Amino acid sequence: MNVGLRYNFGHAGSRFTPYFSGGLGLGFIDSNADNFGSQGQDFTFNVLAAAGVSCKLTDRLNGQVGLLYEHFSNAGLTNPNPSLNLLGPQLGFTYSF
Repeated sequence: MNVGLRYNFGHAGSRFTPYFSGGLGLGFIDSNADNFGSQGQDFTFNVLAAAGVSCKLTDRLNGQVGLLYEHFSNAGLTNPNPSLNLLGPQLGFTYSF
């Protein structure tokens, strides 16, 4: 579960709209503290940031392509806390009705 904000650059009604977004959240994973490199607990916190471009494909359909960074950790509540950092592509579609 994440809560965040997104800022769209550009003019309203433009076909291409660059964006930047960021957020904070929490979640649950299947941890195993007995294995080397594992998180010490199932409850995690996460921070994410993304940047990309949204393209208006039709009056109701938008496509998005971008790059996402996400960091998971247990914020030092338990040991071990090796954290997990992810960087990768983001692809999405939005349909308005």
